[in-house]
Amino acid sequence: MKKIRILIIGVVMLLPGVVYSQDSTAIRLADHIAGKMKDSLSLTNDQRNQVYNINMYIHNQKTSARQLYANPDTLRYRMQRIENERDSLYRGVIPDSTFLIYRQKKRFLISAN
Repeated sequence: MKKIRILIIGVVMLLPGVVYSQDSTAIRLADHIAGKMKDSLSLTNDQRNQVYNINMYIHNQKTSARQLYANPDTLRYRMQRIENERDSLYRGVIPDSTFLIYRQKKRFLISAN
């Protein structure tokens, strides 16, 4: 019984670290993507911040979908729908002339590298 309590306490203590590391990973990725877009597309700081917020919104949408859908096919469909929103959300932030450049460089800009 004592071992079980110690195990539960240990798991509870480690859990916030796991959740925090997932959030910090999303924050780093959103920041990285926004930074690359700012540099490559010559965005203003305000536009960069809006791109960052869009990336965090997409991350939150994906996290919610993972919690709601257990079926892999349904989850894949929802993830694709969420990713397909990315361009329409960016279109409201990025000027039309720059948006064409974004579309050409999209694969490079949206990657984690």
